[in-house]
Amino acid sequence: MLCFDRDDTLSVNPHPDHRAVPIGWVQYWAHKTDIPVFASGNQHLRTEAEIPGISEAERVWQELDSERYEYENSEFENFIKPRRRDGLRLIQDLYETAFPDEDFRFVVVDDVDVSDLSDEGPWTHYFPWDFVEAVESGDFALEEPPSDAYRNDGVPFNSTDDPGFDHNQNAPLEEIRVQVQEGQPEIEEELQTPNSPGE
Repeated sequence: MLCFDRDDTLSVNPHPDHRAVPIGWVQYWAHKTDIPVFASGNQHLRTEAEIPGISEAERVWQELDSERYEYENSEFENFIKPRRRDGLRLIQDLYETAFPDEDFRFVVVDDVDVSDLSDEGPWTHYFPWDFVEAVESGDFALEEPPSDAYRNDGVPFNSTDDPGFDHNQNAPLEEIRVQVQEGQPEIEEELQTPNSPGE
């Protein structure tokens, strides 16, 4: 599971002093592999890379639970903008509830240090410049996307009419929906013991 911040993290809005993750990598992993990829920071990334974000995860959670996800530490009382850790917790809870028998590794790439999430679950945090180095050196679990993977040179999807390959923004969510339909009794049992620790 890959979660990406946007600002000061990706090439569409890079950090002024460090290397950024090419948005083409995000697009490749999201649409050329079976890895679920989410926008966990600035939600403009949802349309730039055609990947799901927090609002999509909230909607699928409501399909699982029929109630709004309760953020422990939202920035506003009406939950319009959950804090970054709470958005990541939602994604973790969503997958662990829908697939209770599977082990996940959650990776978040963010210029803000959220490494304390590793105390709550299988999270690994990378600063973007460290992530780029790990991928290029082969130290990360995934191979670097091929340099010719994008006819658009990794530009945002919403800046071109022809992104160069087929994409389905909701593919990760469709997988969860299928699991929900096939295993509804087990999921209802899981929902009775939520897994959303506070800070």
